[in-house]
Amino acid sequence: MKKVLSLICLLMVFSLLISACGKGDKPTTKDNGDAANGEAEETPADPEDKPEETADDKLAEIKKRGSIFVGTSPDFPPNEFYILDDNNKKQIVGSDISLAQAIADKIGVKLEIKATDFNGVLANVQTGQVDMGISGFAATEERKKTMQFSEGYQRSTSTGYQGILTTKSKAEQYTDLEAMKEQGLTIGAQAGSVQYEMATKLTDEKNIKQLATMDALALALNAGDLDAVVVSTESAEPLLTTFTEFIILPQDGFDLDPEKMYSTNVIGFPLGDEYASLVALCNEVIQESRSAGLLDKWVEEAKAMRDKAIE
Repeated sequence: MKKVLSLICLLMVFSLLISACGKGDKPTTKDNGDAANGEAEETPADPEDKPEETADDKLAEIKKRGSIFVGTSPDFPPNEFYILDDNNKKQIVGSDISLAQAIADKIGVKLEIKATDFNGVLANVQTGQVDMGISGFAATEERKKTMQFSEGYQRSTSTGYQGILTTKSKAEQYTDLEAMKEQGLTIGAQAGSVQYEMATKLTDEKNIKQLATMDALALALNAGDLDAVVVSTESAEPLLTTFTEFIILPQDGFDLDPEKMYSTNVIGFPLGDEYASLVALCNEVIQESRSAGLLDKWVEEAKAMRDKAIE
């Protein structure tokens, strides 16, 4: 009988040991390029890179991790765009990237950039695959249902507006917005952007083509697949150098956002109270940067890099 009891005890101990071994640590996140230098893989964030879930405080988690994951779509100069450095290597730069770096510096962690197309940025923010998204966001009512935002940090310049890019040959046909609406045009817009929302006011939704990047839209317009593209004019200006037949219709008569509802940029965060401290810190950095004149300085520096890149 004693032998049977001893055997049962041994089996119980062995079972407990197996159970304990099955509760290993969670895998750590992977490094995805030297984002402090603007380098990043141009792919959606890997699920393995998703920050470890924390019910308490996201900012504390970021500090413990030693890095902050930031989503962006680097095709929107001067906010975020690619350049080639002196070693002919791609870098992501821009005024948004400078702000993101200032936030990382304030926290005392490394900036990790997750580069995707714009729709990918929205998806990664909504699902928590990144800690925040900074990509020329506007805080629309629709987006507020799936993410939260910082205070506004930058408005488009006095010369920039939400407008229309087309070809010189087609521009002669358009006397004003009302004339455009009557023609049932095929209009392009970046997928998931506020420009898509504006395009719905110009033509039937069935006539709108959503493409992932501005480059893809430019090629479609150049090939004659589109009649026009709704754009943030400041970001579309570099295309006029490459595509000499392109033209941006004048603000007088073709401004799609005369009340500037979509001209203020914000940082996007996943929903959840655990992000409150991170949002508060970002707002603090925005306020400090504005007071120091850095927001305007970063825009001018980004424009200089953009202009040099297209020379």
